[in-house]
Amino acid sequence: MTQKTFILLLLCFVMAKAHVLAQQISNDSLQVLQARQEALEKASELNKLKITLARKQRDAQRMKEKTDHFNAKANDFLSKAKKYSEELKQHPADRKAAKKSKKFSRRANHYTRKANRFSNKYNSLKNDIQSLEKQIQDMQQQIQQDNLRIHFQQPSSSS
Repeated sequence: MTQKTFILLLLCFVMAKAHVLAQQISNDSLQVLQARQEALEKASELNKLKITLARKQRDAQRMKEKTDHFNAKANDFLSKAKKYSEELKQHPADRKAAKKSKKFSRRANHYTRKANRFSNKYNSLKNDIQSLEKQIQDMQQQIQQDNLRIHFQQPSSSS
């Protein structure tokens, strides 16, 4: 009878140990799955940041093109104003040259102000782009570190 009791106790001990081991394995699996879910969420956030970056880069390119366009217009009107100003220096009584010089100067100022506005927007977008690039770089580093942790946390399937 002592032998049967010993076997029964041994069997209970083995079953209890197996139950604890099964819980540990499922907890490890759960932790790995949770870590993977967090990594996927970070990857999703990274993707959103990259989309935002692409949009800002596109907008910055447009602002730069507009700035260049308005600068070119301002320079064109400025050269015309200068031409009539030189003409006015030689013929001070020329009302037509004075009127055209004033008109082209006003237009040059108008386009210079527009170019400055778009230049300010462009600089603001450049700062946003730099900030986003840093966020993306940081997020990529976090994802790499998390992937390494996930890799090391995976339970071995050799049982």
